[in-house]
Amino acid sequence: MSELYSDKKILAPMVRACRTPLRVLCLMYGADLCYTEEIVDQKLIGATRTVNGCYRIGKYSIILYTEVLGTIDYCYGDEIILRLAPEEKGRCILQIGTNSGEKAAEVANGDDVAGIDVNMGCPKPFSIHCGMGAALLKETEKVKQILTSIKAVAIVPVSCKIRVLDNESDTLNLVREIEKCGVSAITVHGRRRDERQPDACRINEIREVARLITKIPVISNGFSAEINTFEDMEKWRSETETSSVMIARKALSTPSIFRKEGVLSKYKDIENFLELACKYDESYTMTKYVVQRMLGGDQEHDPRGRATVLSGSVLQICRAFGKDEVYENWKRERQRKQNKKRFRTDEFGILNVDISFPLIRVKIIQLISIIMGLASTLSEEKDQLDILIQLGFSILEMSRRINRSRCHWKDDQNDPLVA
Repeated sequence: MSELYSDKKILAPMVRACRTPLRVLCLMYGADLCYTEEIVDQKLIGATRTVNGCYRIGKYSIILYTEVLGTIDYCYGDEIILRLAPEEKGRCILQIGTNSGEKAAEVANGDDVAGIDVNMGCPKPFSIHCGMGAALLKETEKVKQILTSIKAVAIVPVSCKIRVLDNESDTLNLVREIEKCGVSAITVHGRRRDERQPDACRINEIREVARLITKIPVISNGFSAEINTFEDMEKWRSETETSSVMIARKALSTPSIFRKEGVLSKYKDIENFLELACKYDESYTMTKYVVQRMLGGDQEHDPRGRATVLSGSVLQICRAFGKDEVYENWKRERQRKQNKKRFRTDEFGILNVDISFPLIRVKIIQLISIIMGLASTLSEEKDQLDILIQLGFSILEMSRRINRSRCHWKDDQNDPLVA
């Protein structure tokens, strides 16, 4: 499993940035792996998961088709907290924020992602206050409990990302204990908990970790300011003597840093990003955040930058860069597929519903999930079960009227597809 992390150029986890469009863009440019933004374990535990819109609850099956995107989505309330694109298969690492081995284990038993990483380096107040991120650096026993709990259930590789501690010996003692937990890789950010840019990255301390930990890959991180070309990544990998390198801020401002052929202009990067933001229906706030990070100082000096700052929608951002037609084309394509009639019954009698993820439809899915869960617990109480089924039909009819979906369902207790 450690081969997944060996000799790789990696997009680092960044909150609000490392969502579907940026991850896919970096992979297209040449990144070997991409980390998601940190997602707190409690959100993942409470999330509703759809695989091309597939639900199976109790002895009933519901298939919800999201063929517009073809993604795997995790929805928490009205929010899509994780959207995995087909292009990411085998190359996307989920980073979780946690302070509990029990909770972390609850989200670690799937294989939608290529690996699971535990955030042990984030110095932000929210993480520290909740006992997550860099707060774990001095809690060695808790670190071991979290990692061993995840390892006990995970079917994909497990890794963690740390910062160097206040003295080198403490860092080395920590990574020894982490390695004993059976992780497949360790990422080391070369700054201490209270250090930020422009504090220098402690390359020597990363190198000492790499020299100590030889059985699994060590990934170096924290030197984005020194990376200007693809070749620079190899230079820093060599200087730190690590197996792989992970890039954060430089990859956010210049995603084409992963291109062997050379970086593109910032405006070409922005245009390529916007095409993917439109394709994957990214939210306005997340889209604007990434575009502004790419623009840098041009937010003030370029008309496109000023238009982005003043924008109030993804369409307005796209219009600033001449991509409004791309936005409209993807919008029409989603609407066309959402409105396409699909009234069909397969040989197993599985319910088929055409649906996507505007907020009202997410709420409908959640209601269906609750009803079907209750139905599965009342399988012996026929009267109550029939009432729940009728209620389910009423909600589905409401969904049909909203998005012109079509549905059919029946008891599929003998369905060989339902385990």
